[in-house]
Amino acid sequence: MGDRPIPMRAIPQDVARIGIDVDPVDVTAADDARWLRACLRPDQPGRGAKLEAEMALVAAAPPLLLHGDADEMLPGAFARVPADVLPVVTTTWALSRFPLEGRLRCLHRLDEAAADRAVAWVSAEGVGVAPTITTLGDRRASGHSIIGLAVFDWSAQRAEAIGRCWSRGRMLAWPADSR
Repeated sequence: MGDRPIPMRAIPQDVARIGIDVDPVDVTAADDARWLRACLRPDQPGRGAKLEAEMALVAAAPPLLLHGDADEMLPGAFARVPADVLPVVTTTWALSRFPLEGRLRCLHRLDEAAADRAVAWVSAEGVGVAPTITTLGDRRASGHSIIGLAVFDWSAQRAEAIGRCWSRGRMLAWPADSR
């Protein structure tokens, strides 16, 4: 959908994967994997096969999981990323759980980290949830999410909405000009 082509550049090598959560689920731990399986509806066997494939993928190269509040843990996570690598922070339908002040604090942490190096932020959040990412003129609670990209480069920030998604990313649209 839209006239903007899907980016066809090579995906950069993944050199560090770090997850931050107050109670992260570790799919390599038997109890956590069992809990995830129990969350699936029994009338959708295809989802079970997909979950097993996803868990196997994570088990092959598990991320570092940090237990704690993202605002507090983010500086330490950045310190674990090699200095010659662009840290890319992703948020997917997580920011809506925070009040606006918490979302702005997270943005401030990204800006602070960019004092020493460039930092990128890719978001998939509800319309109007991700601070500084435009809404493309869409209304809140419109049934879709905005895909955003922000680059913090030595405290100068460039942010734009680059697309829309529905159904947790199952359908994507890349507007011709989303700036």
